[in-house]
Amino acid sequence: MTLLHSDDLATPRPDTTVETARAQRRQVVLNAAREVFVAYGYHGASMEDIGVRAGMSKPVLYTHYSSKLDLYLAVLQVYLDRMVDGVRNALAGTKGEQKVRRAVGAYFDFVDEDAGGHTLVFESPVPSEPCVRWRVRDAMSTCAALVSTELRAAGMDDVRAYTCAYGLVGASHLSARQWLDAGRPIPKNDAVEITVGLCWNGLSATDVAGRD
Repeated sequence: MTLLHSDDLATPRPDTTVETARAQRRQVVLNAAREVFVAYGYHGASMEDIGVRAGMSKPVLYTHYSSKLDLYLAVLQVYLDRMVDGVRNALAGTKGEQKVRRAVGAYFDFVDEDAGGHTLVFESPVPSEPCVRWRVRDAMSTCAALVSTELRAAGMDDVRAYTCAYGLVGASHLSARQWLDAGRPIPKNDAVEITVGLCWNGLSATDVAGRD
């Protein structure tokens, strides 16, 4: 058996240090790319602009990402993962209507906390790229699968569970986008409650007129 000395534990191995430094540089690149893509759009952004924002030359930038599309996809995936994680966390540890409320709220939080990220995900300037469409659809499908799992656990059959899950995800996503695009005309919690009323009780149970 090999015993580890305290010096072995305290001193990072060279390969670990290099990987950590590289991961940190990649994060700097992602942050810079996100700012440039949000400010100028995909077609208006350039790798040179991103390199300047990240504080590195284009040759160094290309050692991290092989193309502008590759970098865009990496930024996009960060936001998609955040959206999916938000729904997953919302569904954990709650029951019934509160579970629906938190799931709907996760979409409103997603668009409210970073409108630029919402734009990259749902209003992609590169819709002709199949890889972009696939990633967005896959993330939305994952969110629906998470919801459908909860519905099946409550006793709903597979077909109904998936249909209702996609309906809830679609209603939440579109309602949150409309609320943001309209300039946040009502408090976020009110917008969430309206959407929850539609999803939980059905259209007939949703108030037509606002309450005083």
